[in-house]
Amino acid sequence: MLKHIILILLTCFSLVSAAQVGPPSLRCVSVVPPGDVTLTWIIPADPLNQFTRYEVYHASVPTGPYTLVGNVTTYTQNTFTHVGANANLQTQYYYIITVSSTSVSSAPSDTLRSIYLNLNNPGNGVGTLTWNSTRTPLLPSASTQYKLSREYPVGTWTQLYNGPGQMYRDTVSICQVAYNYIVETSDAFGCVSKSNISGGILNDLTPPRIPFFDSASVNPNGTTTLGWQPSASADAIGYVIYKHFGSVWTPVDTVWGINNTSYTYTSSTAGNASEDYCIAALDSCRNISPLGTSQTTMHLSSTFDICSRSARLNWNAYGSLPDGILNYAVYCSTNGGAYTLIGSTTSNLFEHTGLVPGNNYCYVVVVMNTTGHITASSNLSCVVAVGANGPAYAYIRSVSVNPSQQVSITYIVDNSRPYKGVKLYKSPDGINFNFLAAYNNTTSTSYTDADVHCSKQNYYYMLTVTDTCGNDGVQSNVSKTILLEVKHDADNIFYNDLSWDDYSSWLGNVASYNIYRAVDGVFNPVPVVNLPLGNRHYVDDVSDFVSATGKFSYYVEAVEGGGNPYGLQDSAHSNIADAYAEVAVFVPSAFAPKGKNPVWLPIAQFVEKTDYKVTVFDRWGTKVFQTESDTQGWDGAHCTDDVYAYLIQYKNARGEFIELKGTVMLVR
Repeated sequence: MLKHIILILLTCFSLVSAAQVGPPSLRCVSVVPPGDVTLTWIIPADPLNQFTRYEVYHASVPTGPYTLVGNVTTYTQNTFTHVGANANLQTQYYYIITVSSTSVSSAPSDTLRSIYLNLNNPGNGVGTLTWNSTRTPLLPSASTQYKLSREYPVGTWTQLYNGPGQMYRDTVSICQVAYNYIVETSDAFGCVSKSNISGGILNDLTPPRIPFFDSASVNPNGTTTLGWQPSASADAIGYVIYKHFGSVWTPVDTVWGINNTSYTYTSSTAGNASEDYCIAALDSCRNISPLGTSQTTMHLSSTFDICSRSARLNWNAYGSLPDGILNYAVYCSTNGGAYTLIGSTTSNLFEHTGLVPGNNYCYVVVVMNTTGHITASSNLSCVVAVGANGPAYAYIRSVSVNPSQQVSITYIVDNSRPYKGVKLYKSPDGINFNFLAAYNNTTSTSYTDADVHCSKQNYYYMLTVTDTCGNDGVQSNVSKTILLEVKHDADNIFYNDLSWDDYSSWLGNVASYNIYRAVDGVFNPVPVVNLPLGNRHYVDDVSDFVSATGKFSYYVEAVEGGGNPYGLQDSAHSNIADAYAEVAVFVPSAFAPKGKNPVWLPIAQFVEKTDYKVTVFDRWGTKVFQTESDTQGWDGAHCTDDVYAYLIQYKNARGEFIELKGTVMLVR
């Protein structure tokens, strides 16, 4: 009986124990505006359907007292919001118990606290944010990471931090900005605990980041243009431009806009001397950054050396080019033309040689950094190239072929100013001139060029005056020889055909051409004809000279017209050209000593008389007649009627010996 009673009691105790439902597993505590708290838990097991309700207890301090703030009578519900919890003011503490149908309460769940985010805003531009965990130690399922986000502008949240820490300092970059902050952390169950939203108006007291000042260039008009990179501070609204006056950095202007990164200082005098500049960034709270690296403009100066005919350039080295200096490029403009690169150097000196007197040269130097992305320009510096104060003019009076078939060049030089001498140049085409000769004196006014073939081509001549420095000064006119060609008319032995080109050049121009002729090497001083300018062809009739040897020589003389500014009127001769008339010998085939033709006399034209011989032979080879005169004939004396052989020997105008053979019949 006792055993049975004990068994009944044990059975009853087991039933009571089985009817009790455990507490929920509280996992997340999330603050919702304006300060309410939403709890999230894992529902406990209830196999016997004994659940009655969940009781939610709350306290404002961890030690209590805890007060019942709500009941949840739906078993499957796993959230509860405590309205009026004031979790926006401080941390709130919660636990939950489960009440079963037997009116038995479970043990309390883990106590969790709401996350209270506190913003400490001391007004120095840095807000300090601190917060607490939901439990110490954390639940095994709780994440150790906290995500801090900031709201700006309204409705836009940006994550600032994600990590295990519970403090963050936010540096303000906008003037008097209203920021809100919230902290979140998750649980493996899938819920999230959120803090209250903490916010306030913060002031930016931090100076903006110093802009990267890369270049200071001098413009052609003497103003200075500065260039820099934008400030890395998002709230930068402009830049203050400073110029160094004496020993003081003085602001001269403000450039508005974070992306406006160039400025031209119109009051600059960098064309006269180098100038120093600095740039500071300005933010929306009018905070000004410290001054960054200064930049100094390059001041270029140039001087002209009259004897070396070179410009010597020097400038101050550019001191603060980012990434270092690659080189200095030197550009030059001649007489206002486009600037072209004439050289580069790594020093701050450069010499430009070969300048032409009378030209204006302007220079600018451009420094480039090693990456090739940043450059800066100097001021413009100009020089006028001048020669030594030498002669104002040099003039070739004439280039004339002399009787020796050499070219005689005569010239004049302005002798009112000192000079060292002259240099003569020669060209076969009037384009490519080669040095011919030099006189290092001021007395010579002529030169004879023997290295010529005047009957084959023209020659062009010019000269330059050597100034007292030894440099080429003023240049003369270019003058060209006359090339004469003569051809004997093969169809008419009495005509010689002459052609030539015009002489050039005289300041008085060519007025006319005289043609001179030589017969048997002797020139008549009286011209054959005078032809006006424009005639370059003439046919000469030499029929009056058949008794001569047949050699004719010619030259053309160009005569200068009036109007030469130096009061000159010169002449110039062409080369001598020869023509050779072909010999014409007319031999009678018969004669009758007692008839109308009593004398046999060959008629010879253009034959060299000193080497003329006529011999007559009978049929046995006996010489019956001989003469060396072209005027003496054979009268047939002491000879009978017969056929006789003759041999006529002569030399033509070219000096060639000719023999003419034939027969003649003597008839009584």
